Amino acid sequence: LRAARMADLVVVVAGTSASEMVDRTDLSLYDGADALIEAVVAEKKTVVLMQTPGAVLTPWRDHPNVSAIMNLFLAGEETGTAWAQVLFGDLSPAGKLPIMFPANVSDTIRPSATSPILYKEGLFTSYRNPAFIAAFPFGHGLSYTQFQYGAPALKTAHECHASICFGLDITNVGGVRGSEVMQVYLEFLSAGALTPRRLLRAYRKVVLEPGKTESIAFELSLRDMSVYQPGAGWVKQVDARAHIGSSSADIRHVLDLSPSAR
Repeated sequence: LRAARMADLVVVVAGTSASEMVDRTDLSLYDGADALIEAVVAEKKTVVLMQTPGAVLTPWRDHPNVSAIMNLFLAGEETGTAWAQVLFGDLSPAGKLPIMFPANVSDTIRPSATSPILYKEGLFTSYRNPAFIAAFPFGHGLSYTQFQYGAPALKTAHECHASICFGLDITNVGGVRGSEVMQVYLEFLSAGALTPRRLLRAYRKVVLEPGKTESIAFELSLRDMSVYQPGAGWVKQVDARAHIGSSSADIRHVLDLSPSAR
């Protein structure tokens, strides 16, 4: 800790790993890294860089001295180059989480290296389970800029060559070039209790210079507008809403897709 006290800013690189037939016994970072981070953040502003094969717990994330947290998963031989480019501002972070990072171990399936794991949750995993609390939600990812989502609007049947189409503008309102992944989660109002409230059905990545705007169109297919029901197959849903946002928890607009709104 003496070196941390002498530094202006501390960068902690921590990780965990897994391989075929070698699962993790828990969701903590390896080698006591959580205790190290907690000790360092008690002294100095800290940036935490994580290299993980999946979700980990981050019990220190809300400490006021944690300035930033980044996760690279397992990036390979150019890991050092990637970290340097992001840390020094040569590139803006552009990734989005393909999984949810749980707030606590109770917010996910508890891992075990010895006991059988029963996967009985069906579709209700990750963001689809309202009982799970996320430290960092599915689809989350920050950058060095900000994006403004314009109001979405349905397209007419003449303009649309899919089941349903809509469009909206997105603007880079920050000061640097950056990318955003716009995500569309559909809520089927009459699908029943076996269907999660929101399901990811579409996404688009856009790269914009500062101050620039791009018009984005989403085309939802018949399959996108359907849910699978045992014994019946894929069943089209009539009443639906589109939740459009930057992550599963950061919804910017809700658009009614029901026939009465078209």
